[in-house]
Amino acid sequence: MLETVEGVITRIVKYGETSLILDLLCPDDGIRSYIVGGVRKKGKKDKSALVRPVNLVKAEVYSKAGGKLSRVKEISYNYIYAEIPFDVSKSTIALFLVEVCRKAVKASDDAKGVYNYIVKGLIHLDKLSTGLVHFHISFLIGLAKHLGFEMQPRLSSDLLFFDLRIGSFVSARTDHRLVLDEDLSNHLHLYLSGEDQPNVDRAGRKKVIRSLVDYFSYHIEGFGELKSLDVLMSMYG
Repeated sequence: MLETVEGVITRIVKYGETSLILDLLCPDDGIRSYIVGGVRKKGKKDKSALVRPVNLVKAEVYSKAGGKLSRVKEISYNYIYAEIPFDVSKSTIALFLVEVCRKAVKASDDAKGVYNYIVKGLIHLDKLSTGLVHFHISFLIGLAKHLGFEMQPRLSSDLLFFDLRIGSFVSARTDHRLVLDEDLSNHLHLYLSGEDQPNVDRAGRKKVIRSLVDYFSYHIEGFGELKSLDVLMSMYG
């Protein structure tokens, strides 16, 4: 039976001599895997630009029961990026955000919400002209809220340290590695306060990103390592 699905490509794996296994983050089912045949066949119409991670696609697929891999009949863009494929910074950020959402959706009961959030974020990133260095940080903070472990802003001036375990500021710092120091807590506070252009330098942003990854790792069982994190960090020197 044919069905139409849409999704964000989160991963591709070579399959056989000419095909790919395509993982899609879909609105109804989370991550679904499909075989795309003939993509790497010589003389075939080149679909390599279409079948890439972070692309937003729509596909006609032959649905199969029992967890077997379904095969794609036709695939096309659901949205065509203007800048992400050609801007190294944007493509690096996009890959990072998609990898986070791929891991997050497995622990979420709201696949549709995660899907809508990443699609909206990717389209916004594609069109973004200012504030690029802050975008992925704000995205992760919003995603945590959506997933049910929202980070609370500082409610009082005597709360100097952010505890990643409870998602809020505390008055005393322990030696636990998930309790941030005062400077890093201040950086995070600026983002949690909703400032459009927080006054956080390059090194500070790098530390905030790593802290947010630690936060997700703590709150999502089996989150694991992010392959895209080192590439993202290389943008910060």
